[in-house]
Amino acid sequence: MKFLLHPSVIALFLVSVLILSGCGETRTSGFFAGLSTTRTATSDTTGIYTTTAFSTSPEANDTLMNCTFDYILAEPFGSSCYYEVYNGSMHIDNSIFAEPVMLLSTAGLIDDGLVEAQFDLVDAPSHCVVGLIVGAESTRSFLLLGVNSRGQYTIQRSINGLWLPVMGLDPFESSRLLPYSQPGVEVSALIHGNYIDLRVNGQLIQVVRTSMPALGQVGIFVDGYVNTNLDRITVIPSQ
Repeated sequence: MKFLLHPSVIALFLVSVLILSGCGETRTSGFFAGLSTTRTATSDTTGIYTTTAFSTSPEANDTLMNCTFDYILAEPFGSSCYYEVYNGSMHIDNSIFAEPVMLLSTAGLIDDGLVEAQFDLVDAPSHCVVGLIVGAESTRSFLLLGVNSRGQYTIQRSINGLWLPVMGLDPFESSRLLPYSQPGVEVSALIHGNYIDLRVNGQLIQVVRTSMPALGQVGIFVDGYVNTNLDRITVIPSQ
């Protein structure tokens, strides 16, 4: 009996180890997990900050209408955002952090409109995502429209910090709709009613149907271990 049980014990032990190893934080081959930060000082490697979301349609002279960061004091994400602006870009270096960064804008959409961001990827693992946040109620409840340098797209919803798949990031070849290792990424979301037209670098990738219009605060998403420059963010309500 002793020799019969011994292999069984080993098998159970190995299964337990595999199960426990799968309980950690998933990466983009699955879905995001854990906290996000809206601002991080260069010297701070532990602080996680959040801000309360609110929804206001941008005025005609709002800098967020087409913020190209040519003006060093451009603050589309509010004065509490610590990332530096120079050479016409906001430099978001999240390369030493595992948690993604989410920066929410000071203006959002209360009706149909266009949200667009231009990223210049400095250094990013091929599976890591940058993208747009739309329909944000807080830093824990929003819709993510993202893309990685593999040419894959992902659409995920966070509800009170719980990530749920919507579509995208299927098996590699079937979802690689864009060129591999693209240095620049323009992510565009045209919101019209319950639909979002997701375009990446001008190419229509997916028409997303939502249960209700994705209105509210907007922003950008930068995955963990990603260093990127944000060259432009545009929010234009439909006229």
